Amino acid sequence: MEHRKTPPTAVEVEGLTVTLPIPGGALTAVKDVSLTLRKGETLGIVGESGSGKSMTAHALMGLLPAAAERHAERLELCGHDLLTVSEKALATRIRGQKAGMIFQEPMTSLNPVYPIGRQLSEMMTLHGAARRVARARALELLEAVGLPDAEERFNQYPHQFSGGQRQRIMIAMALMNEPDLLIADEPTTALDVTIQKQILDLLKDLQRRLGLAIMLISHDFGVVANYTDRVLVMLKGEVVEQGPTRQIVSDPQHPYTRRLIDSIPRGSGRNVVARERETVIAVEDVSRSYHVRRGLFGPKRRIEAVQAVSLTVGKGETLAVVGESGSGKSTLSRLILGLEAPDRGRITLGGVDVAAVPQAKRAQVVQPIFQDPYGSLNPRMSVSQIIRRPLDIHGIGSRQERQAMVRRVMEQTGLTARFTYAYPNQMSGGQRQRVAIARALVLRPEIVICDEPTSALDVSIQAQILSLLGDLREELGLTLVLITHDLAIVEQMADRVVVLHRGRIVEEARTDRLFADPQQVHTRQLLASVPSLDVLR
Repeated sequence: MEHRKTPPTAVEVEGLTVTLPIPGGALTAVKDVSLTLRKGETLGIVGESGSGKSMTAHALMGLLPAAAERHAERLELCGHDLLTVSEKALATRIRGQKAGMIFQEPMTSLNPVYPIGRQLSEMMTLHGAARRVARARALELLEAVGLPDAEERFNQYPHQFSGGQRQRIMIAMALMNEPDLLIADEPTTALDVTIQKQILDLLKDLQRRLGLAIMLISHDFGVVANYTDRVLVMLKGEVVEQGPTRQIVSDPQHPYTRRLIDSIPRGSGRNVVARERETVIAVEDVSRSYHVRRGLFGPKRRIEAVQAVSLTVGKGETLAVVGESGSGKSTLSRLILGLEAPDRGRITLGGVDVAAVPQAKRAQVVQPIFQDPYGSLNPRMSVSQIIRRPLDIHGIGSRQERQAMVRRVMEQTGLTARFTYAYPNQMSGGQRQRVAIARALVLRPEIVICDEPTSALDVSIQAQILSLLGDLREELGLTLVLITHDLAIVEQMADRVVVLHRGRIVEEARTDRLFADPQQVHTRQLLASVPSLDVLR
């Protein structure tokens, strides 16, 4: 009888513990974690924000904070003993060569002063590759991860790309040297479902061709179910359950694992009866274009971000705007917020042109929740100061009343009292997103523009936030514009859906009708790309 040869080990961890100094003692961020990952295998690590998922990965890559202490009985990566290897060897022979990493927030990893093409090419040229070879590899990967016009945008800077596009660039960067191990920390969080599927399919294809070992850190059990061989579940720094993916998803043993799976939006829908509503947002034949330059001195090219878009949103209604990255979703949200002016057309809030509404008044009518919390939070302010700032600006309430309002909204968004004096750089990505949501809600606005409001959150906190938004919508008659690539959330939260493609509306319908009978090919492609737990059931 022929026996299959066991693939070589890419990662071997025994008894990993990481502690961080805090006032009055030490915080154990990772406690006695053990795991094995073989070449050609994908291990999913799931858990809530602060569970130790990313800290475990950072310990492997030697990227822990300077004050952190790491202890382990065994810590091996691609044949190297990380307990004895020098920092120089780690930087020159392992990171970027043997092991690549995709971080959750690309803007903290991409250098804002260098073009993205240079940053990708340097991943190879620093190790001796010719510039011509590195450039060709970079262009090949940019096209593979779905970045449009890769040749023309090669010399552009990170700020000239959307959040989803920057994440694609980070994925390409991690793959430049065809590493043996890829650690992907929420690699598709900012991406729409079609590009998410393309990226994850690409990673699986590379894995098959190269024998790549993948450690996939995610809060999306749908992604984990579809793209991993084994799952490791973490809670408060400890492993509470691990095993084959099919077994964990179909028969979870630990209550925490069951809670994570049960928190996944099921798309039950709102089942709202269609009715006439007072129009609070009207977008009339709006277009917005930009000019981008190829390189620093190259010719400008016109990009039509939004083209002849018309829509209305009624009071108390939730309108979902969905589409691929670069479809014009975020541009449309900025236009509604009055942060940009349309080239053509008109936008009104409550019948008044948005441009005519004074900024202070507009802030009390409509508030945004942005996709990238790290870029929208002041790093020099504490959490309580960030959330209180809108109240201070508008002179709302006494000092004590403001503090009470801040405490209440922190509780509503899952921020415990221990975060009151914390700063953004001391928080996980999901925790920072909660701060951004709390800041938007503290003024109790009539309209909230939610631009991927839960994309950085684990599923259980995501469920809390969606429940909170739903409760506020019902209690206050709140109007929501939900911009998202998560169609499960759309099916759960939205009354109507608008599908954008290349700046134009290609389909608009009530949510139940759109999911039951999509009319356009593009809409059907979006729905078909949604990962589901059903694949293993």
